[in-house]
Amino acid sequence: MAGRCQPTPIGHGASQGSPHFTVSWYRNTEPVMPDQHFSIQGAHNETLFISAAQKRHSGAYQCFASRKGQTAQDFSIILLEDGTPRIVASFSERVVVPGEPFSLMCAAKGAPPPTITWTLDDEPVARDLSRVRSSQYTLSDGSTVSFVNVSSPQIRDGGVYRCAARNSAGSAEYQARINVRGACLLFNISHTEASYSLTPSPP
Repeated sequence: MAGRCQPTPIGHGASQGSPHFTVSWYRNTEPVMPDQHFSIQGAHNETLFISAAQKRHSGAYQCFASRKGQTAQDFSIILLEDGTPRIVASFSERVVVPGEPFSLMCAAKGAPPPTITWTLDDEPVARDLSRVRSSQYTLSDGSTVSFVNVSSPQIRDGGVYRCAARNSAGSAEYQARINVRGACLLFNISHTEASYSLTPSPP
């Protein structure tokens, strides 16, 4: 990634197009020193390159352009993520009726884009193409979105569903319970008299 110093000038002139300006760079008020990650380029040091940027390179960056006692500056806050997946959208606990279709969605972001897998009570979600289908795709912003669709749920489809997002940087998980309500059974109970006798145990 690269940053170019484009300060709002104080006085006359600007860093761009002015051969007399000298630019210096700071991160968190400390001077930026060139190393394996940082390089300062351009005829007037107006461009800062960060190669293989990592989360620790986040911070408040400032550039100062000076010329004969005149100074101009620019300021930017850069937040970098380490690529570890994080769940950005998920499903919630619910109760469904047998035969009533339901759909679960899980979305995650990371670098590289993560792969999402599903389990039900710690077992892989069985794909029954007649009832249970899953899909997954990647959006333009790098998010991975995955669905589990159950078209005709049965009692055995209830339990704790977990989506797990994984990539080379790590993993993240989310889980919630889906309860499939059992059918109501009606019993006709007739009242009968009953007698009980107690027989003491022999000494």
